Amino acid sequence: MRKMILISGGLGYLGGRIAEHLLNSGFHVRIGSSRINPEIPLSLSSCEVVICDLSDKRSLENACKNVSSIIHLASLNAQECDHDPEAALLINGLGTLNLLNAAKKMGVTKFVYFSTAHVYGSPLQGIIDENSTPRPIHDYAITHRLAEDYVLQANSNKDITGSILRLTNSVGSPLNSKANCWMLVVNDLCKQTVLNQSMELHSDELVQRDFIPISTVCSTVVDVLTSDVLDGEIVNVSSGIVLTLRELTNLIADRSEVVLGFRPNINFKRLPKSKPLESLFISNSKLKSSGCIIDTDLSYEIDQLLLNCNQWFAQ
Repeated sequence: MRKMILISGGLGYLGGRIAEHLLNSGFHVRIGSSRINPEIPLSLSSCEVVICDLSDKRSLENACKNVSSIIHLASLNAQECDHDPEAALLINGLGTLNLLNAAKKMGVTKFVYFSTAHVYGSPLQGIIDENSTPRPIHDYAITHRLAEDYVLQANSNKDITGSILRLTNSVGSPLNSKANCWMLVVNDLCKQTVLNQSMELHSDELVQRDFIPISTVCSTVVDVLTSDVLDGEIVNVSSGIVLTLRELTNLIADRSEVVLGFRPNINFKRLPKSKPLESLFISNSKLKSSGCIIDTDLSYEIDQLLLNCNQWFAQ
């Protein structure tokens, strides 16, 4: 009998891609969603979809029935947290505790929590590894940090085996155009490229970020589910490579030239700061030492994103 994996937020941007990958890897996937009568992408049509309301303990216990492992992705995004910090605390923080308690009651053995590298602070700068002191500033990062502590508490009490994945910036296409992901920088730039044959940014072109392909994130999830090496651990899911926004836009322009046949114009509206920005390095040595293979090439994911944007949004 195949193991049942519950993915909370499994119809979201990252959740959908992970669900699809787990299905293709032979797992039995149950998707937990807070939406009523949600639209199910074709590639996930074989999944069971259940209500997963992080404030409703009964719905959480129902979602956890006969589940061996949980991938917990459901949370408010950064903009939603800024708009309503109290809701962020209830959903990202208390909601995670509620799901942990339901998982414990229903006999779930493994809990994989997707956190964010932004728990280390803002802006991200300097050399960062898992021993760096978290200094979350924004409500999004603060509430994810709180949720991490609940996972660590449950793991320490031996209620469940918990692992925490601190993700940097995942790059790739959603399963459909309706995913709530078009505010993310790479997605926004690819959509701009298709709509305007240009990219416009209101940011300093020298800002550095760590980008990792979603395909690598998906394979990492499989490794965490099928191995005990990262049980009870906090681990950075990063590429270990940083790109400036200028380098990122040039990469997208290069890929557009290859897959769409034109090179978009690039326009930065904000001048670089006179004071140089501190360099950034987010270590992934812990992830590598666990045996995970980290593909850092963004080209394939950007190509698919450009092609899908062209299909979904081209005039």
